[in-house]
Amino acid sequence: MPDVDAGSWLIDDGTVLVLRCGLWQYNSIALVSGGEACVLDPGITPTELETMRARLAREGVRVTYVVVTHSHHDHLRGWSAFPGARIVMPRIGADKAPERRTRILAGKAQVDRKLGVEDPHFEYPTVDHKVDDVSQFKVGDLTLEVRHLPGHSDCTCVVFVPELATLFTADYLVHPGLPYCRFEVAPFEASLRWMRAAVTRGEVSRVIPAHEAPIEGEAALLAALDEELGYFEFLRAELTRRLASAAQGVDNENDERILRAVAADLDTRRRARTGDDVGRRAIQDLDNARRTLADLRSR
Repeated sequence: MPDVDAGSWLIDDGTVLVLRCGLWQYNSIALVSGGEACVLDPGITPTELETMRARLAREGVRVTYVVVTHSHHDHLRGWSAFPGARIVMPRIGADKAPERRTRILAGKAQVDRKLGVEDPHFEYPTVDHKVDDVSQFKVGDLTLEVRHLPGHSDCTCVVFVPELATLFTADYLVHPGLPYCRFEVAPFEASLRWMRAAVTRGEVSRVIPAHEAPIEGEAALLAALDEELGYFEFLRAELTRRLASAAQGVDNENDERILRAVAADLDTRRRARTGDDVGRRAIQDLDNARRTLADLRSR
């Protein structure tokens, strides 16, 4: 694990605050208007949470909402850090079964130990407002539209702020060309297409994901979205081709060999297209291949 400090401000324009945390290039986000704030997925460590709290308190800002975009532990760590705020989360995340909650909390505890963080009393979020499809609320003069878009996880939501033409995408578009599909491929692609339509309609001109860098401007956004959609198109075609060859006896390959070969093809394709060496994170290509194979066989 890398050293984690109090974080640094990636964006601080008085309305959008993005605190770049010291782990996983994570972005803890606050939206401020009219003396109120909504915090999106605050975390990673208590020190970073204190940095965000202190920044808002210095301006006399009252946090009225906390949005937890999904149930992965890096996103729900700071849910209770702002007493009095209403907690917003997709219903499917808020209502996770006890065994799922136990696994999530165990994952958080494991990372805490590696970070040297003491947080023994942490609990799974208690949610005030559960989002089924789309919900809207106001923070000062800003309209926040929270939309359930499964794909990264079964419970992921994004947050659209029309006054800022900005979409906060959680774990979508964190590294265009390396999609983090941790649920199912079909809804992941559907979510990307919904975002693309919002960009082409002129509603969204900036994306701020939960990790790594913001993406600005229609051309850059469409390029990022098309890179992700093209990734899955290539992945599906390669799997189909290799499975057909194996079925005809042309290649002596089982599923595992096919999946690993396709994952290697994806990494080679990415390097050729963008020169992007993602290192150990290329393991996500294998996970994406497994989920795409499951999708093909479910049809």
